[in-house]
Amino acid sequence: MSARFICPHCHAPVNPHAMERAYSDLAEYRICPACDEAVFFALRDAPRIPPWLQRSEPDAGEHAGVATPSPGSAVGVLPECR
Repeated sequence: MSARFICPHCHAPVNPHAMERAYSDLAEYRICPACDEAVFFALRDAPRIPPWLQRSEPDAGEHAGVATPSPGSAVGVLPECR
């Protein structure tokens, strides 16, 4: 008996080993032959941060991912509640 997979889009029983593969930076997908939709299969081993989420340079006041308070800021002062 062959392995069967139910497509979440069209509910057709398909063999996952016969499905075409598709990849993104973060995950692996299979393409359903019945409805031609991508179905999530697994996370990739080494996910990359997409370029639009990467920082090119640290912001002012930030060094090595740790935010440092600016000299004029009051540390330890709670905001006023009204």
